[in-house]
Amino acid sequence: MKLRSAVALVVLAEFCLIAGMAWAQSPTTGQITGVVKDPSGAVVSGAKITLTSAAGVQREIASDAAGHFAFALLPPGTYRLETEKAGFSTVTTEGVGVRITETTSLEIQLQVAAQKAVVEVQVQPPLVETESAAHGTVIQQEQIRQLPLPTRNFQQLLALTPGTSGPVQNSAELGRGAAPIYVDGNRATSNSVVINGADANSIGTGSLPNLAVPATDSLQEFIVQTSQYDASQGRVAGGIVAAVTKSGTNNFHGNLYEFFRND
Repeated sequence: MKLRSAVALVVLAEFCLIAGMAWAQSPTTGQITGVVKDPSGAVVSGAKITLTSAAGVQREIASDAAGHFAFALLPPGTYRLETEKAGFSTVTTEGVGVRITETTSLEIQLQVAAQKAVVEVQVQPPLVETESAAHGTVIQQEQIRQLPLPTRNFQQLLALTPGTSGPVQNSAELGRGAAPIYVDGNRATSNSVVINGADANSIGTGSLPNLAVPATDSLQEFIVQTSQYDASQGRVAGGIVAAVTKSGTNNFHGNLYEFFRND
């Protein structure tokens, strides 16, 4: 009886761990994980980490007994982290980027404070995603804005991801014109499309319908995951196309463009 109870507890613990990992991010969010250490390299527990978005929204957590922390389900964008612990200088980490479906890992090192001081750190984005086995390419707003699009339909950029292909597009319809994409040799109807976490598949075709195509100016970024994505994003044999629109900030901003096509 005791053996059965022990096995049940182990299974329950594994289930909780898997569930926690699955909820850490969604097809249109990312996460920040990290560890807090002191100058000797020992982990620091109980450090308060405050996350602030570009819109001024804040979230607070504390590092656990192993010095680890995690901010899950974060919209893509740039964040600032402030790490505080009694006896140490406050560390401000600027420019922490979060990309769709990806995990940003940090190592925050606190310095012993002889007097109150603030240490500022600039974060460089990682070149390789090391926290997930999923294959895909994030197309960010700079690329969406600067690459030429005959119909201003972001679907024409889906084939920038390795392992994908698509036909030459008809540029006769401004802002429309369906753009089928073939991922790893699968049919165009074998993909799944998610916009801001909502299913945007065309009923019966499994592709992105014209009426659901967001304007390129409204997109923050998107990704085409071609393989090795987890069960929370699966259910199809092809690729996962996930897009997220821009969110607000505390600054007034806007844009203006001219669309000129010479006959």
